[in-house]
Amino acid sequence: MSPALKSNCCTALAVVVVLFAPSARISAQAPAPVLSWSFDEATGDVAAESMHNADGELSGVYRHVSGLAGHALRLDGETSGVLVKGAEVPALSSAFTIEAWIAIDHYSWNWAPIVDQRKEEKTGFLFGIDSFGHLGLQAEVDGSWQVATTSQQLPLKQWVHVAATFSEGAGMALYVNGKPVENKKTTGGLLPATGEDLLIGRARYAMLPAQWLHPEFKVRYSFDGILDELKVFDKALIAEQIASEYGQINAEGPDPLGYPQLPSGPPGAGPFGAIYATLKYDEMWDAPRRVGPDSDVVVRFDDAPVRFVSWQGTNYIPAWITENGKWYTDEFVETYGKENCPAGEDCEPMSDKQNRYAHVRILENTPARTVIHFRYGQCEVEEYLCAHPDPLTGWTDWADDYYTVYPDEVAARKSVAWSSSLTVAPEFQETIIINQPGTRPEDNIENDALTFVNMKGETHTYSWLNPPKEITEPAGTNIQSVNLKSSWKPFQIVMPDHPLIDVYGGEKTYSLFEWYNHWPVAQVKSSGISAIAADRPSHSSLSHIQGQPYARTADSMTKIMLTGLSNRPAAELAVLARSWATPPEMTVAGSGFTVGGYDPSQRAFVLKSGADHGLVHLAFHATVDSPLLNPALVIEGWGEATPELTMNGKPLAWGKDARYGLVSTLVRSTLVVWLRLRAESETSIGIAPADGQ
Repeated sequence: MSPALKSNCCTALAVVVVLFAPSARISAQAPAPVLSWSFDEATGDVAAESMHNADGELSGVYRHVSGLAGHALRLDGETSGVLVKGAEVPALSSAFTIEAWIAIDHYSWNWAPIVDQRKEEKTGFLFGIDSFGHLGLQAEVDGSWQVATTSQQLPLKQWVHVAATFSEGAGMALYVNGKPVENKKTTGGLLPATGEDLLIGRARYAMLPAQWLHPEFKVRYSFDGILDELKVFDKALIAEQIASEYGQINAEGPDPLGYPQLPSGPPGAGPFGAIYATLKYDEMWDAPRRVGPDSDVVVRFDDAPVRFVSWQGTNYIPAWITENGKWYTDEFVETYGKENCPAGEDCEPMSDKQNRYAHVRILENTPARTVIHFRYGQCEVEEYLCAHPDPLTGWTDWADDYYTVYPDEVAARKSVAWSSSLTVAPEFQETIIINQPGTRPEDNIENDALTFVNMKGETHTYSWLNPPKEITEPAGTNIQSVNLKSSWKPFQIVMPDHPLIDVYGGEKTYSLFEWYNHWPVAQVKSSGISAIAADRPSHSSLSHIQGQPYARTADSMTKIMLTGLSNRPAAELAVLARSWATPPEMTVAGSGFTVGGYDPSQRAFVLKSGADHGLVHLAFHATVDSPLLNPALVIEGWGEATPELTMNGKPLAWGKDARYGLVSTLVRSTLVVWLRLRAESETSIGIAPADGQ
């Protein structure tokens, strides 16, 4: 950060001005404070106080950063703060003033103190900022707890001078950047919290987040941003004196804080495949995390500037990232409801704030495709307890998501929910847009938010200016396109057999769309908080689209879908849907091969071969209703031989549009072939070991 410079008030010219100024100007000079913290330390865990030896003890995650003059103190919003022993703090009662320079990174979950010396709401005072960013002073005055707040919202990411005064005769007054903005008349004096520790930047008690939805857990937190030049006076300064205090420092210059971006690796296209990576987000957020290197997974595509990312900040919930940095996810398996989820309402990886259960790994990675495995427990946010513990084994609800990702920006998602209680099916999909810090849902989602498509290619678009209560058009819809403000748009396809589709809504929001900031990144113990500003990463939910179960056992349920990104008109998704839901018939000629058929859970035609196999000839009887679109072929037991490829009797070289990979197994390697082609008529493909192999 570039430090703003303190104005030089000690030049000869300044001295002359003071000497010859009229008496009214001289009276505008503030008296000396009784407490003053400059936060000028470059290192260490002590915030030195220069007037009363009331040094403060630093705790939690904090940083000494460049400030307005020298250094300043950055707090993390979650754990950090300064504690000053009550015995070192002079009592304030009949009159006082508090001033500070602050830069807010995020608005806090509830009232965040700049300075707090109180005992419950019975004695003392709190000077701070509420969850909407309003400056306020709270104090016990004449037998009741009084609160004065500004109507204006303090800005984010920039230096602001804030001050509050109290006097027994005049009451409370608030100032922003040297100007009075609020007065509240009170009678009587302050009942001080004598001897109570004074807290700087740290909430004294756990409090319920102000915009909470569920579950009802109180949390402890801190001011989130930078503090500098904090002073306390034992007099109520007049407006001219506060203006003078403000004018002593020049806060012009670059903003001290910026908006970090959710990490997804280098922008643009890259070699297709999955890569383990360590994705950094923000210094204060990264600091306390206990993860090793290569904790995240990024999938890149060589013909599109998009990515597929499984990152610890989303609890490894995989997300698609568009060419302009917009994030989308199809959620996960969720067990919800007070009866099903112990001590909470939402047992899901979102609630696994420390990733105690969630992890990701790369199962397969070749030029033809990559397979990502995301495994997670269904836990709640307070005690990390998981849903439906089995009375005999102790096993709780778990889930495995397998994403088979192909070079055409399409993934087959296979989700397996494990549970001893499947009488009520868990949730498998939710249409979630992740909003980058500094953006609202309206910055990322078109008003015409969702387009639905059926197998015929008929479409209907729904606007959130008049949100639909249900999805009725087009008839037989099983395809959804999410209209982000990007060229590449997320889509979802489920089988056309009675899909389950509904619209998300009904919870308190401060946007055209549902808008929450308890996830991603946030460590707060909540699974439902309404966002009020674009200060944090946040998310918006639009709908659910789920197919019927693909498979069931006594203790598991499996569902499948296609998901991905497309820059083509939504209607064209019907071709992809038909190629997956009603694939063409395949006949096989060649010795030593067994047909496994089409496996929609991996979007591939599957064969098995013996040890002495030779050429295999595949005939696909494609039609308009059963097209062949970018097919994948999986031949188990192929071995290590390099394959040679023909199409419709002609040799076809391996390259960008024809790719293969060998996947090692305990016995013989599996061959995976992927082809970029579209066919609606008879098409033949031949695969043989290279000569001499």
